[in-house]
Amino acid sequence: MPTQGELFRKAADKELLATAFTRYAENLSEVFHGHLVNPRHIDAFWKGPAADHFTAQAMQLVREIGQLREACTTTADHLRKQAQLLRSEAAQLSS
Repeated sequence: MPTQGELFRKAADKELLATAFTRYAENLSEVFHGHLVNPRHIDAFWKGPAADHFTAQAMQLVREIGQLREACTTTADHLRKQAQLLRSEAAQLSS
């Protein structure tokens, strides 16, 4: 059975990891900032099959980055819940 200190350390580790995932999620909104936010504006200066391919790829990346951001946020929430459970368990050990 883990000690109270070990449980608190595990909870702190999960909180740190959750903070990292939250920071990653926040930073993902800046990935491909600029033209990829709205790649349709590219057609003002770039036309043809290559531009169409780029726009399609960019839109796919925007969707995938959104999904990755959501996954990071969900993971952070889950880690925080686990950390809270560990702290509760540790608190019960002191009683």
